[in-house]
Parts: sequence; C-alpha cells; structure tokens
Amino acid sequence: MEDQELSGINFEEESKRYYPNGTFASHIIGFARTEEGHLTGVTGVEKQMEEHLREEKGEISYERDKYGSKLLNPNEVLQEPEDGHDVHLSIDQKIQTFLEDAMATVDEQYEPEKIMAAVMNPKTGEVVALGNRPSYNPNDLGEVDNWYNDIIADSFEPGSTMKMFTWASAIEEGVYNGEDTFKSGSYEVSGSTIRDHNREGWGEITYDEGFERSSNVAAAKLGYDLLGPEKYRDYLSAFHLDEKSGIDLPNEGEGRVLYDYPIEQVTTSFGQGTTTTPLQLMTAATAIANDGKMMRPYTLSKVTSSENGEIISEKEPEVIDKPISADTASQMRDLLGRVVSGENGTGSQFELNDFSLGGKTGTAQIPKEGGGYLTGKDNHIFSFLGMAPVEDPELLMYVAVKQPNLDATETGSEPVSYILKSVMENSLHYLDINPDQNNDHKVEEKEIKDYAGKDVNKTEDELKKNFNEVTVVGDGNKVKATLPESGTTMLSDQRVIVITDEPEMPDITGWSLRDVQRLAEHFDLQVESMGDGYVDKQSIKEGSQIKEEGYLVVELSTPE
Repeated sequence: MEDQELSGINFEEESKRYYPNGTFASHIIGFARTEEGHLTGVTGVEKQMEEHLREEKGEISYERDKYGSKLLNPNEVLQEPEDGHDVHLSIDQKIQTFLEDAMATVDEQYEPEKIMAAVMNPKTGEVVALGNRPSYNPNDLGEVDNWYNDIIADSFEPGSTMKMFTWASAIEEGVYNGEDTFKSGSYEVSGSTIRDHNREGWGEITYDEGFERSSNVAAAKLGYDLLGPEKYRDYLSAFHLDEKSGIDLPNEGEGRVLYDYPIEQVTTSFGQGTTTTPLQLMTAATAIANDGKMMRPYTLSKVTSSENGEIISEKEPEVIDKPISADTASQMRDLLGRVVSGENGTGSQFELNDFSLGGKTGTAQIPKEGGGYLTGKDNHIFSFLGMAPVEDPELLMYVAVKQPNLDATETGSEPVSYILKSVMENSLHYLDINPDQNNDHKVEEKEIKDYAGKDVNKTEDELKKNFNEVTVVGDGNKVKATLPESGTTMLSDQRVIVITDEPEMPDITGWSLRDVQRLAEHFDLQVESMGDGYVDKQSIKEGSQIKEEGYLVVELSTPE
C-alpha cells in the first residue's frame, strides 16, 4: 500500500516495547503500552520507573506560507530527541532462572492455584529472584490470568511461619527459657480451645522442642501468658508486620493484625487470623538472618545514563529497624536449624545436601465466604521461610504453594520443598559459598593474624595448621599482605592468599571466582570471567609480572 502512494492513505510510526525474555521475571519488569503516542508503564518496573525510562521526543519547527510550504528563510529550530535512562535491577539472572525452572516444574506437576517465591540477600535487602504462577508474557496480553505480583501484593494468614517472630520476641524480652516445659495438646482462652496439629499433643515437652514440633500451644503460651498481649503487640510493630515494607515496586499490599479480642491475640501468635504478605514476612526475617538488623527490600539497584553510562542514582542498603539483638538472632537461627535437622523437626524434607538450612514451615487455612475455612487436604497454602547457611545466612527464601493437587501419599511440603531445595542448593553453589554440610571433615572458623613483614615460609607453615588452602604469591622472603586481611574470620576450608614482597602471577587453576576477585582487587586488576564453576584457564601466565590496573580473563568450568 505504501508503494502505491494511494491518495488519502497515510502511515504513522509509533514505538512498541518488546520483551525478549517473555515470561521471565515478568511480574517484576511489568509492561508498557502505547497511550496517546507515548509508551506508558502499566505494571512493575515499567510503571515504577517510567519517569526514568521514558524518552523525550524530538521536534522541528519552521516558518511556512499559507499553503504549508517552507519559507526560504524558515528560522528552523531542531530539538534533538533524548533517550530515557537505563534502569538496573538487583535480580540475578542465574538465580532467577533456577527459580523460574523450579516453579514451572511444580506448576506442571501439581497444578496449584498459585505459587509465590522470592530469594533475597538478607544482609543488604537485595531481591535476587522473584516469581509467581500464574505468570504472563508481556508480549501477548490477550489472556492473562494474574496481573498481580502476589508475593508483594497478596495478603493471607501466614500459618506457622509466624512462630519464628513469636519465639524471637520472647527471647528478646527475656521471658524465654528453652528448657522450661509446658503441657502440649490444648490451651484454653476465653472459652475457646486451641489445639496442636497433633491433637493429643506430645505430653510435657520443652519450649525448644515445641518450636521444632511447631506447637500452637507453645506459641499461645509464649505470646499470651509470658509476653502478654500488649508487649507481644509491640514486637509485631517492631518487626514491621503491621506496615508495608516499602519495596521499590508498585502496588505493594499489606496485611492486617487482627488483635481486638483475646482469641485473636492468641491465634496471631501461631499465624492465624492476622494476615501478612510474603514480603512482610521476608522483611521481618532479615532481622533474624542479619544479627538483628532488619533491611528494606529492593529490586532497583541503580539508574544510569543511556548515553555514557554515568550513574544517576544508586540504591544503598538501608537498615529500617533493629527489633532484636544479635544474640537473640543467633539463638533463633539455632532453633530454625533444629526445625530442619532436629530429631523432631517438621522441616526435615527441606534439608539441603551441602549447606545447613534453618527455617519454618507453614500450613495456612484458607477462609471461605460466609465464615470458617475450606476443608480438605489440598485446601491450604503450604509455605516455608528459610535461610542458609544457617550460622551466617547468605540467602533468605520464601516459597508458598496454594491448593496443589496432591496424591493420597503426598504432603503439602513436597511441592514447596522441591522449589526451595533446588533453588537454594544451586544458588549457593553458583555464588561460590563454601558448603558447611561436609561430613568428611570438620569445618571450623579461624581468625587470620597480622603477618605483615613476617617470614614467608614460617607464615605459610603457621597458616597451614588452620587452613586447608594456602597459596603464596611470588618468591619474596617477606609477607606484604594476606588475603583476606588480618582480623578476618574464615572457615578452615577456605583459601588464604599470602602476597610476598616480590609478587608474581600464581597458577590459579581450580580457584573459585571469589578468590580470583580477592587477588584482582589487591592488584587493581580488571577481571572478565566466562562460564561457571572454578578456574580452568587464565590469561596472565603463571610466573608473569602482575601489572597494576591490568586485565585478567579467566575461563571457569564445573568439575565433573
């Protein structure tokens, strides 16, 4: 039609956003569509960061005669178009892929009503992966079952994942003794009876065992009898369970603390009645994983100029509260570890192969119209909130699966554990975190002393008494530095690098990327890595001079 130059037929170009990865992280990225000649963000980052992403259109103005013809001296003014900025996410593409694959498998096998999952760095608040099912392809918006980013927008009764905050509050307040005992099975309040999931109970048990077994009665006694309703309510606010997290994504929801009557104050202690979003729980749990410091979650790491890469704004980790002490957090991580690896733990099916895991299972009832709850084995929201490695968590993860189709022999934890275990195990290996579940040798923490100026051979011998991997860089006689630096606490199976006063490039075959980066930072080298796993090839030959501000390329491969 354009070639025919038909009278009255005009063509007008407009922009359209295309998403090359389809459903990948679509609830985070969102989508934009053309409205009145402009691309307008509708959901996700597209909506949140529209002012940065939107371009400024160019235009030309000139003087013309009454017939529309440009004058000989038209006083033409050209305004160049300006591109929008580049927005960078905290999402790690590899970890997001692990999550997408695991959710797709569970979605196909169990056909649940919903899946919600996210992975966070609890030390910074960075969300490194986030996903929901049903999902959607922003390139094809014809049939979309779910627009909402449920993990930040959907609030529901959390179930027993709430208990970690009840126990943490009691410990922090000084009213908790894990060896004290109580009678399990049932608890009376205001004419109502609260029961454990084992309705007969387990007899007289300790509060530590009550946490392992996920006892409702233990939670009720801690929240209502030992803490008292007013003090426990203060801790709910301290953990920010009554407010939004403030994540940098649109349409965040928030739950509601149902706390007017004694029965509501009791049921809140074990996660019933009161509602929260998954992100509210994760935000609160950063305090346990991060020695008491609660971090604000974020997905937008920085904004840069699309022309020259200059940083326009950059997100910094933000501590939003400190509801508990580091000692309380450590004690809670120990209890969470017992849920997974303890003799009576309800989370044994979540145990990882190579890493210690701490966490809490949740089985939330689903309210039905007209009051009461849905019945039946499948009609629950099954969840898990966990962190690993448990002594010093690098990742915090939440998974919830709503109303999966379970076989007669299956439990609700099976689809949840499949997602969590596969994502956690793969992600920690990918991040090069040292396994702490190796039964072949005991891994201990050791502090590196100050060896600067000391004899290299004596330093190497002394370090080898505490560390399995010690590498000397160069042929000098005196120690210039150690990597990591003195005063750093390291696991005994991690590599210690000794820099001599005559450094040369070492053979770094078999090194982890983290060790390579330590060496590169010391000599101000620029590193480019290819592949995953451990170093297989290096661009700077062994024995070569290390030039500061040089360039090092390493190829990584996964051991067979």
